[in-house]
Amino acid sequence: MLAAIAWLLVATVFVQVPNLLGIDRQQNGDLDVWGATKIAFLTIPLTFVATTGFTLYYGRAEQYFSYVGMVIYAHVAALAVGILIQIGILKSRPMNAVEIIGLLICILGIALSVCSKPILAWYKDI
Repeated sequence: MLAAIAWLLVATVFVQVPNLLGIDRQQNGDLDVWGATKIAFLTIPLTFVATTGFTLYYGRAEQYFSYVGMVIYAHVAALAVGILIQIGILKSRPMNAVEIIGLLICILGIALSVCSKPILAWYKDI
């Protein structure tokens, strides 16, 4: 299970690189279709790693989680990486309380989902 989560994190981080390059080009005032195409072309190796990571994540995590659960975990990983990018790299806008509360709710949901079997076993014994 840890290998699947590790691949999810690798894929989520690598898929953000073209996005960050696009943001950088836009802030410099020279992002157009040709610039976006060049970014896409130059980041093909990173996109390949990201796609490989997502493929391994979904392939390996299938034995532990439902597909819906895996999709939710992927979205939460993207949310967490996005917040880290916002805080660590972009620093263009401070996070608000709603974003932080939403992230905490997502993390709580993941914890409940990952620990669902022990929780259900405990609940059954009551």
